[in-house]
Amino acid sequence: MLDTIHAWERPITIKLNGEAVVVSTPAQARNILLMEWPVERDDKHKIASDTCLSAMEGAAPEPAWMAFMEAAIEAGIFVE
Repeated sequence: MLDTIHAWERPITIKLNGEAVVVSTPAQARNILLMEWPVERDDKHKIASDTCLSAMEGAAPEPAWMAFMEAAIEAGIFVE
């Protein structure tokens, strides 16, 4: 499964609903972006969603990691 192949080397920890969530794959990140995003969706959200989908389809996972991290920082939910 591509999700296992494209797991990020360094997971991203975010805070959702008061809980720390460790995000380690583009598929997990995209699910959060689509289903659980706690703030209004903006350009960084769209870029993150698109790059996570690309990674899920076989593209390199690093751009998705960076885009998700940037979106999480802008949303104020990035922890580490």
